[in-house]
Amino acid sequence: MIATKIKHRVITLALSAAIATGAAGAANNLRAETCDRDCLVSVMKTYLAALVKHDPKAAPLDQYVKFTENTVVLPVGEGLWVTASGGPTDFQVYAADPVTQQVAGLVVMKENSGADVLLGVRLALRRGKIAEAEHHAVRDAALLTMPNLQKPRPGLVEDVTASDRTPRAQMLDIGLSYYDALELNDGGLTPFAEECERRENGGVSVGGKRDFAAPPEPSPEPKPAPESGEAAEMAKLGAAIAVAPNTCAGQISAGVFSYISQIRNRRLLVIDEQKGLAVGFSNLCHDSKLKVAKIATASGVKEMPSYQGVFNMPAMHIFKIRKGKVYEIEATGLVLPYGIRTGWE
Repeated sequence: MIATKIKHRVITLALSAAIATGAAGAANNLRAETCDRDCLVSVMKTYLAALVKHDPKAAPLDQYVKFTENTVVLPVGEGLWVTASGGPTDFQVYAADPVTQQVAGLVVMKENSGADVLLGVRLALRRGKIAEAEHHAVRDAALLTMPNLQKPRPGLVEDVTASDRTPRAQMLDIGLSYYDALELNDGGLTPFAEECERRENGGVSVGGKRDFAAPPEPSPEPKPAPESGEAAEMAKLGAAIAVAPNTCAGQISAGVFSYISQIRNRRLLVIDEQKGLAVGFSNLCHDSKLKVAKIATASGVKEMPSYQGVFNMPAMHIFKIRKGKVYEIEATGLVLPYGIRTGWE
């Protein structure tokens, strides 16, 4: 099985490299109609402004643009094109790739009566026009007060010095290796920095101060047994994760992500060499066939319930890479029906 997954990764890497090479060739033929990094970021900002105006004509859209929002293929003019009412706020992260003519953004937008939306968005240009637009729109009332979504971490917006930059091909491999690490429960497959911090939908899941409660201290007073059902299982799962190693590599190797049954549609599409950002999209499948996961923690906890429900989680991950290591991960995650596709297979 491991050999099959590694073979899959090699094929995925080869395809991604071929796409990048093809895009570079196309760029040579269309030199006058391609964007550099600043141009791509400008296109993204113009696109976001057009969303708020509810005016597709205000963005440089290709005649045959493909548009998805939360995996659903929609006509341009629907989805956030209807509901966006403001933004982006001060939380803005952009990664732009002149080689593939793609740009990704993670921003906080407003919609309808002012509710916050965490928007992961990708645009792909063809002949200077937006030919692909992909939205991951996370809607959660908690976003409004989440401190991590007021401004981005400095590392995600700062340039990487020339001496700290990682070769493009290596950045591609590092980003793809993250999916192997998650699926195979082996944090050693990705070169994480010791101080790596991962955030998902604004919450810290590893590194720093994690945004979920640690298990309570033992009490001599007998307590009633927790209620059975999904809520109780999720509480046990959260307690088990809380005692796992608080490093990106250690948490994965401890087995706390064993509930992820498969990661499909892995697409590492944007590499921003100036910022050291690699941006990938994937579809995390949860079939819940595994009921109890074996984990390794210093606290002595040996297993945890792995049930989280049956669903898919299309995700966007931004990896900050310096000196060949991952220092920051910022991600979105959408809980959608099991078996759903991303719209980009």
